[in-house]
Amino acid sequence: METFIDQTFEDVDFTKTPFQTAEYDNCHFKDCLFQDKHISNCTFLECHFSDCNLTNTQWGGTTFNSVEFENCKLLGSDLSGCNPFMLQLRFRESNLTLAICSALPLKGTSFLDCVLEQTDFTHADLKKVRFENCDLKNAIFDQTQLEGADFTKAINYEIDPTQNAIAGALFSRDGLEGILTTFGIKVID
Repeated sequence: METFIDQTFEDVDFTKTPFQTAEYDNCHFKDCLFQDKHISNCTFLECHFSDCNLTNTQWGGTTFNSVEFENCKLLGSDLSGCNPFMLQLRFRESNLTLAICSALPLKGTSFLDCVLEQTDFTHADLKKVRFENCDLKNAIFDQTQLEGADFTKAINYEIDPTQNAIAGALFSRDGLEGILTTFGIKVID
């Protein structure tokens, strides 16, 4: 497998240019188009994706270690097939609407200023995840490990505490309604 080290890929339309299955180490992908691509069995180590369109991308067998997505579109992106070994991701100002993150070990991941509407976190390990200024409208939490997760600055989430592990999770007073909805309890100011 070929290795690319310390390279920048800028303004590349990978829907027209083949994306090479390779190891990418400390590479930067800027303003690239990956829409509807199947990026399988690649390795990304300490890489940065900024201003990229990764809509409906599938990541079968791909390894991510210390990878950040900044101001990226990951709408419908299927991350559930990526390699769970050493998985470490960060998301900033990105849109993950309808993304699939089911069964992923995302412990300690940061989602900062992200849209996570209808994102599927079924069976995911989200222990100590930080959802800062994130919109979680209709996000799916089912059998999800949320121990120690920080929802204090998140909005529009609904989490059933009988179907998810939430011990030690942090919620703001304004967000309590998203936990109590399951029980038909309304919070009134």
